[in-house]
Amino acid sequence: MFNFNRIKRTRSQKLQLKLTIQFALFFIILSGFIYYYFTNKVEEQVNEKYTYKADVFVNFFTQNPQIFLDKKFTDLDIINKLLELNDAVYLVVENSSGELLDALNLEIAENSFYILTKADGEGISKDEKVYRVKLPIKTKNISGNIYVGFQSRDDAQKLFKNKLLTALFSLSILMIGIVFTYFLSSISFRPLAKILKALDSANISIDNKKISSSRKDELGIIEDRVNIVLAELDRSTGEVESLNKKLHDVFKDKIAELNFEINQRKKAEVSLQKSEEQFRLVFQNAPIGIVIISTEGKIISVNKSFCDTIGFQRDEIIGIPIKYLFEKNELEGFSDDGFDTDGNPVADINTEKMLLKKEGKEIHVIVKSVSVFDEKGVVKHYVMQMLDISEIKRVQKELVEALNKAEESDRLKSAFLAQMSHEIRTPLNVILTSIPLIADEVSAEDEELKIILDSVKSAGRRLQRTIDMILSMSSVQSGNYKATFEKFDIVADLKKMVNEFKSLTDDKGLRLKFSHPREDVFVTADRYTVNQIFQNLIN
Repeated sequence: MFNFNRIKRTRSQKLQLKLTIQFALFFIILSGFIYYYFTNKVEEQVNEKYTYKADVFVNFFTQNPQIFLDKKFTDLDIINKLLELNDAVYLVVENSSGELLDALNLEIAENSFYILTKADGEGISKDEKVYRVKLPIKTKNISGNIYVGFQSRDDAQKLFKNKLLTALFSLSILMIGIVFTYFLSSISFRPLAKILKALDSANISIDNKKISSSRKDELGIIEDRVNIVLAELDRSTGEVESLNKKLHDVFKDKIAELNFEINQRKKAEVSLQKSEEQFRLVFQNAPIGIVIISTEGKIISVNKSFCDTIGFQRDEIIGIPIKYLFEKNELEGFSDDGFDTDGNPVADINTEKMLLKKEGKEIHVIVKSVSVFDEKGVVKHYVMQMLDISEIKRVQKELVEALNKAEESDRLKSAFLAQMSHEIRTPLNVILTSIPLIADEVSAEDEELKIILDSVKSAGRRLQRTIDMILSMSSVQSGNYKATFEKFDIVADLKKMVNEFKSLTDDKGLRLKFSHPREDVFVTADRYTVNQIFQNLIN
């Protein structure tokens, strides 16, 4: 009897030890998984943070691919600003063939072994001061890579502490699991020993011969009893398993939908963060003044161009009502009675106003204001743009004054020409019509008087032609002259013109001769203009 109890106790201890070892292996695997999963999770979070920062440079070079053509940076100020905003210490750009195009802080990049990013992947450098990131750049026509190094700050220490804490946590789970398994098995095998003792002392008949275990130990006996119970459960739970299968498929689909929604939300959050960063960059570097105004009409934020326009510093105008910057402290939609307590938006503004500068000077500005709504349709704030048009107004005023002076000058010129035409032509016509009458009264022997009359007649015609020329020139310059085209013999007109100038040429001792190979030459032109041209040439 003593030997039987000792054998049974040894068998129970072996089974307990075997179970403890199996659970210990399970806890070892669990601890290793916990260490691997959580350390990688933290590293992925750190890498995602720096990859997001590096995406800013990818977006910049995608929109400005000039570096791949010029092989150098063209917008150093903006790139340096991006480096400063994202705590980057170096930036290297290469094309698809691995050729270095340009770099900022190349010495730091080489000291950080940035080129190892190609083989080792992204991560913290050996000196734990720089976090290295490599990202591709792809557009329709070009491709390449950028290498960006960021100040790791306390991320390296954070990763080290995380690995150490995770290792301690995994080791603690392993030790606790082994101890827990040992004590649990000790407690669990007490009722098992009682069951085995009861089975040994009881006469149990098994009617179901198909259910029998190949094991002959205590667990084999218990296995037979459990198999009988399981067989009964299998027969009674067939429908439940079928229903569970259907529920499992539905639950699986719902989990997939939930995962998809979570991923979409994460993408939307990342996209929103990028959009906000781009808006800040555009807002601060906009060439026109931009103001963000609260629903109470007070200034929330301004950009540099607006401060330069009005002469105030940013801290001096934050929080003051926007209407105080305008003439008479008035601005449509932003007066004391211009706000709707129900949350309705103030009417959008698009007008010209007088803006007051810090020194009290008034300037003309174009004001455009739009409302920004939240997801519920309630106004969050207003964005107002202001463009200084004082110089345009000054030029417009000068143009109006110049136009008025030109119109006055044209009016005076027209009045002068009309007066000259009336005051000179009238007596001149009297003189020219009187000369033939006087010539008829002069005797044929008085040659000297005839010469004088011919000279007066010639000078009068010359003066008449001068007046006609001035009036014609005025008509041409003002665009009022209209040509009348006709067919005429130019030879006949030139003969008459030579005869008209005969007395003038004789007075000057000149000889005017007109030679022509043909008797008549017909042309189609404005007869008056052609005659005036030849008269001006002969004169």
